[in-house]
This record gives sequence, structure tokens and C-alpha cells, in this order.
Amino acid sequence: MANPAELSDQLIAAYNNQDFDAMAAMMAPDIDFNHFNRDFAMNDRDQLIDTLRTFAAQYFVERCFEPPEKVITDGNTVVRVAWYTGVPKVDLPGFGDAGETFRLNLCSVMRFNDAGILVEWKDFG
Repeated sequence: MANPAELSDQLIAAYNNQDFDAMAAMMAPDIDFNHFNRDFAMNDRDQLIDTLRTFAAQYFVERCFEPPEKVITDGNTVVRVAWYTGVPKVDLPGFGDAGETFRLNLCSVMRFNDAGILVEWKDFG
């Protein structure tokens, strides 16, 4: 398996570039996703990708993960600490008001299987 830190970099780059097809190709169909503190959880890759597409198109002028401040790996698991920034088109509770830049410090825990497919993604912050 490839290095999980490198895999997480590829996933985040695809997210930042809105390459949702590339993201989907890296995820298990039954991915275990949860963004704690935002009450956002699902276990379906297609639903997650559709939601990310909708958010990018309808709710944000821009959004991205900045380069991580810290990356720790243990086996197939990677922990990334990075700022998530953006400008919402509409008021988004937990993110920010329309037109105002927000910056959230997130801790992302990603677990890949031995084939390098993302099977679990948890965001905290």
C-alpha cells in the first residue's frame, strides 16, 4: 500500500481542485464519514460526493484545505491537522456568514485499507 500521508494529500488535492470523480475513485462505496461539530455523517460514497459537489457549487464562493501543519501516520491511518478556509455564498452556521472569510482548524483522521482505498474519514473541529 502507498503511504497513507501521500494518499491523504492526493485526496485533499482532489477536494481542493473539485475533482470529485478522483475523490470517489479513492473511496470505498460504504465509507464511514463523519464531520463532528457539524452533525454531518454518512456511510455512502455517492451520497458524500453528491453533497460535496452541492456544497462547492451552491454554498461556497471558494473553499480549501491549507497545507497541513501536522501529519501523523500509524499503519493505514493518517491524522492531519490543517486549516480549512473559505467564503460562503450564504450564511452557513458553523462555518461563517455570506461573503465573509472563515478559517477552521480541523483534525482529520483518515483510514485506508491495504489497497489504498479510503474506508473511514472523521473530521473534528
